[in-house]
Amino acid sequence: MTVRGVALAFLCAVFIACFGYINDAVLYLESFTNGSLLPIIVIGSLVFFVLCVNPLLCMLGRGISLRASELALIVAIGSAACSIPGRGLLEQFTHSMVMPFHWERVTPGWRQKQILSYAPEGTLVTLPEESAADHAVEYDRIVTGYMMGAPKSVEDNRPLGKSLRMSFKRVPWDAWRAPLAMWLPLVLLSGLASVCLALITYRQWSSHEFLSFPISDFTSHLVEREEGRLLPVVCRSRLFWIGLGILLMIRVNNGLCAWFPEYYIPVRLQWSLAPFAKVWPQLFRVPYGWGLLNFRFFPLVVAFAFFLSGEISLTLGLSQLCWVFFAFPLVTMGMDLNTDWVGGWQGWQRAGAYIMMFVFLLYTGRHYYGRLLVNAFRFKLLRGVDSASVWAMRLLIVSFVAMIVLITRIGLELPFSIITVTLMLMTFVVVSRISAETGLFFIQPRWTIFGLLAAGLGSYAFPPSAQIICGLVCVMLCIDQCQALMPYVTNGLKLCERSKLSVSKVSAVTWITISVATLLAVAVLLIATYEWGAPQNMDWSYKRLPTMAFRTALPEVMQLEAVGALEEAESLPWWNRLSRIAPRQNFVGAFVFGILGVLLFSYLRLRVTWWPLHPVMFLLWATYPMEQTCHAFFCGWLIKTCAIRFGGIRMARDLKPLMVGVIAGELLSAIIFMVVGAVYYMWTGDMPIVYRWFPR
Repeated sequence: MTVRGVALAFLCAVFIACFGYINDAVLYLESFTNGSLLPIIVIGSLVFFVLCVNPLLCMLGRGISLRASELALIVAIGSAACSIPGRGLLEQFTHSMVMPFHWERVTPGWRQKQILSYAPEGTLVTLPEESAADHAVEYDRIVTGYMMGAPKSVEDNRPLGKSLRMSFKRVPWDAWRAPLAMWLPLVLLSGLASVCLALITYRQWSSHEFLSFPISDFTSHLVEREEGRLLPVVCRSRLFWIGLGILLMIRVNNGLCAWFPEYYIPVRLQWSLAPFAKVWPQLFRVPYGWGLLNFRFFPLVVAFAFFLSGEISLTLGLSQLCWVFFAFPLVTMGMDLNTDWVGGWQGWQRAGAYIMMFVFLLYTGRHYYGRLLVNAFRFKLLRGVDSASVWAMRLLIVSFVAMIVLITRIGLELPFSIITVTLMLMTFVVVSRISAETGLFFIQPRWTIFGLLAAGLGSYAFPPSAQIICGLVCVMLCIDQCQALMPYVTNGLKLCERSKLSVSKVSAVTWITISVATLLAVAVLLIATYEWGAPQNMDWSYKRLPTMAFRTALPEVMQLEAVGALEEAESLPWWNRLSRIAPRQNFVGAFVFGILGVLLFSYLRLRVTWWPLHPVMFLLWATYPMEQTCHAFFCGWLIKTCAIRFGGIRMARDLKPLMVGVIAGELLSAIIFMVVGAVYYMWTGDMPIVYRWFPR
């Protein structure tokens, strides 16, 4: 690990963290984090660098070009930084502290029930009481200023330094001091826990279970370069250049067609099979059933299937079809399977599947994790135990306890705090496992912890105040794990180990870098938002997330109030409320089905040699990512199976450079149009025509 590599990785991480949100939500350019666990700003830039820039540096001098280990470190830390600007943190972090005041003002039901009064002091920005004389002035300064930004003059000729100072002073830091002091420690602790979990589980998954880590496998092909060579090893294959060239031509052609539709003819990669609905019209009654009739061919996904086992790619390819055949009889009988982010049959089923998968992972690595846990409380380590993993376990325990203490201090009762932190870390682990084993780069659990507790316990045992606190914690830390920190770190550790870097040192540098980048990014976000305003066209972060906890709790407040139990539920301690646990209709059946489905498929997978499906199906089916990619995964499985059937394992191995070229062509064309859009915006001041093709 060189000083140059660490410095470049730090600068890349800070750039992505600080300017990613501005790029996505202020300038509305192609998203830095598009591609989720395969971010185009990192991997696309890597493709361009190793094919165009690094060879030129090699010709200038041997010591000038970046080594494989330096590239691996930059990619690992840069990818981890992609957890900051998007759905991993900034897309909802500050919005959820200030926007509830706006939505309360325009929502009569909120004002009537005083729903914001259930949020503890310090969780939202500080505003005077409505009866205070300065309330209107402070509201405009804090809330309206956040929404609308600074007044724009026709021409601003102020020096850059003076403009930055004025933008910094425009932020009402006094109102933000309390909520930032409450939430930022939790963010940093969750990051520390994620990095520690990544290091702990990596040893088990890589050295004991021998997972394939497809994303790292692909990336390693791009960074591996022999001494004295200008290009990576994979570039020696003609198939690599064929795959890259074909995809580059297709994507550039389709991108130009989006800009100049009168001059270019697009290459179709999507077909509608809607006429088949006339044969089976009931298909549209099944949630996500219509997705089967929208055939999307993603070459990127097809190519990734070559890095997976046949069992995994077949499972991913058939997941939506299996869901439709399973759900159709239930829908016909009148069962409601619709699900939103807070709750519903599908979400409860996936929650049970996630918990069972986590238990199965703990059982599989019980000896390794048990040794680490025992040694974490010993001064002298037992022989054969990795000290770095032991220290990771110790830091994990400290961060786990610290998060529970902080959440309890906010106002959530101790048992619910323990459950919240445990389930949050559990989802990080399971999403990381899915990525490491399947190579899926877009993963959405699509269930929430506070929604699960509300459905499983009922509004009396889990009252509105607890729902709102738990909901705010989930929105801040783990509302959408498709860009969570741990999966990025897990894949980065595998890439760095293949480049002969110490994974323990990489983990430490990653957490320090991410912590600094997070603090800087939050400051930049507030300055940018009070300068340009909040992204009002992004409904997800502007309205849905800031209101999610309160929208969920409002019906519970009305229900308890109607039966005269609201004050009692809010005043009694948690142990006195347990006698009135009342799960929602269909919750128990859905939750147990998720548990039994994973348990059954895991047993069949281990005991029946011909069993073709993986239990990960129950964690992924009926989600948007699988609805988008299932056809491509099935095509990839079919192509790889035919290659093995007619050419043997050798043919499948020989075709891998072609697939690396296909993925590289996709990513390179993505970064090209990202740069073109940015240049067009800076040159003309107009929004570019965005051509996007990643499943998202």
